[in-house]
Amino acid sequence: MRLDRRSPANYESGRMSQSALKKIAAFRRCGGLLSRLAYERGRKKGVDVEVLLRQAHLTLREIKNKDIPLGVQNQIKFVDLVANATSDPLLGFRLAHSFDLREIGLLYYVIASAENLLGSLLRVARYSDVANEGVDLEIKKGDLLRVRLHYSGVARHSDVHQIEFWMASVVRICRTVIGANFKPLEVRIAHNRRKQVPEMEKLLRCSVKTGADVDEIVFSRESGEYPIVTADPYLNQLCVRLCEETLARLGKKTSPLKVKVENAIAVLLPHGEMHFDAVAAELGMSGRTLARRLASEGHSFSKILDGLRSALARRYLAESEMSISEIAWLLGYSEVANFTHAFHRWTGTNPRTERAKAQRSIKYNAGKSGLTDH
Repeated sequence: MRLDRRSPANYESGRMSQSALKKIAAFRRCGGLLSRLAYERGRKKGVDVEVLLRQAHLTLREIKNKDIPLGVQNQIKFVDLVANATSDPLLGFRLAHSFDLREIGLLYYVIASAENLLGSLLRVARYSDVANEGVDLEIKKGDLLRVRLHYSGVARHSDVHQIEFWMASVVRICRTVIGANFKPLEVRIAHNRRKQVPEMEKLLRCSVKTGADVDEIVFSRESGEYPIVTADPYLNQLCVRLCEETLARLGKKTSPLKVKVENAIAVLLPHGEMHFDAVAAELGMSGRTLARRLASEGHSFSKILDGLRSALARRYLAESEMSISEIAWLLGYSEVANFTHAFHRWTGTNPRTERAKAQRSIKYNAGKSGLTDH
């Protein structure tokens, strides 16, 4: 992101406004590896990928120059467009198995040089911002060893392919540094992918649950002690120092409250536990404090909830074969009629008409993008 130092929109009397500073602090960047892989996949499939780049507000120069970081939201949008244009609902998963892991760069080497798997996973958790500032990892060790992925500063419901690329890549890295026969016990994904579960399980060689309450990879407890076959304490020391320096340059970014609320709602919706006080508790504050802070930022809980439900409804209708009643349940509606009424209020039409329209649009966009090989 470039700033014009002479622009009065960014500076007043030579000083940047606090609102502009907050926006820049919240802007999440990534290395762009996934975008570049998606670009090549689309190009080889005959898609006019430059059209899709423009739609995602990316440029060919940014894709060609690996030293230029990309916006996380731009990457999410671009990969989603390529997936639709190539009619590949598992694009992120497939791309995770299509590249040399060393292309990840510094983060890969700090993982591969650690002493054991737990040490590797803790490195991923600490240094994930080096590769993608929008994804945070949490390591939980108890009866099982869990790697949980959380989105920071990015609305989780906006993404399908990037999170799947991350999860499949982590599994693949673990298998590479431990041994080809190593596998997790289970992979749990927050969004619904029931139709694709058999193929996911084939790629990951483990049980996959979708529509979960969290994105996580589950390993056996003893897996953490497994030695890394490429361990190198000297290389690891060097990589850790470089990662620490990189983190210091990046700085700590705060996540906008609206995004935090959206991500909390998305987890609670399908479980019938979604109400204002539950979301406030999830964020560690009282309902009164949450309402006051949202109002101070120009938001209301009801509008955020409506916007999230509308976005999820459109995605489910366009990308899945779930029944209308299933979609209503996933969005927290106990009655289909309530969902239908709300959907008409959002869009002026009904869910069935919207589904047919979305599917026609996907087919049209695929043809418009120049797809020649499905």
